Amino acid sequence: MDENLISTGLDELEDIFYIFNPEGDFVEWNEQLPSVSGYSAKELDSMEPTELFSGGDRDAIEDAVETVFEREIRTAVQAKLETKGGREIAYELSMSPLKPGDELEAIVGIGRDITEQLEQERRLQDMAQEIQELSMPVVEIWDGVILTTVVGSLDTKKAEMLTEDLLDRIVSTEAAIALIDITEVSALDTATAQHLIDTINAANLLGADVVITGISPEIAQTLVQLGVRLEGVETQSSLMEGLRVALSWQGVSFQ
Repeated sequence: MDENLISTGLDELEDIFYIFNPEGDFVEWNEQLPSVSGYSAKELDSMEPTELFSGGDRDAIEDAVETVFEREIRTAVQAKLETKGGREIAYELSMSPLKPGDELEAIVGIGRDITEQLEQERRLQDMAQEIQELSMPVVEIWDGVILTTVVGSLDTKKAEMLTEDLLDRIVSTEAAIALIDITEVSALDTATAQHLIDTINAANLLGADVVITGISPEIAQTLVQLGVRLEGVETQSSLMEGLRVALSWQGVSFQ
């Protein structure tokens, strides 16, 4: 393949691309590296790869490079690239060994800006934290997404109230997704577990998908012992992961 074509293709990447040798000298890079870092080609030519990163992250970069050289395997690491102007940009870096023959001759790396991804993660965590700190019935947390959190023991009376409130809210908001967070549920019995299943089925009949979040090991063991099956029900280990799933179903991207 034409080398100019390959070089042009690499320059068109939004990611940074680079190759450096075992001595720590840059051998090749695409246009994104000087564009993002603010360093000229001449400056990059005299720098080591670790110099591009914030002081606190340089050890992680050095460890990743050492892993590639010593074990000759691909590795990935997150670190903040520090531009010439002092701005820090979060990157996920993937580095792989280059072995045209028997000897490792260089490392090839690709770096992707994950600033937006980390900000989305932070917003999700904040949202999950705020929700868990609130005492609430059933609320709409996003267009088409409702949530209820259950605290303490889920007895039959509480389960009946949950069903009524949840179904009413699905109808009034025309919700497509209902999140039921049971992170703080300490105990439930056979009748209550079955009521939970009935609630899910009723929500499905109204056109809403249900996501159950926060099933603890104790509750999971109880469900197994009681013979309650959650086949076809979306379950997530935490409220944050449940929010991620629900919002992704609504077209919100987290890449």
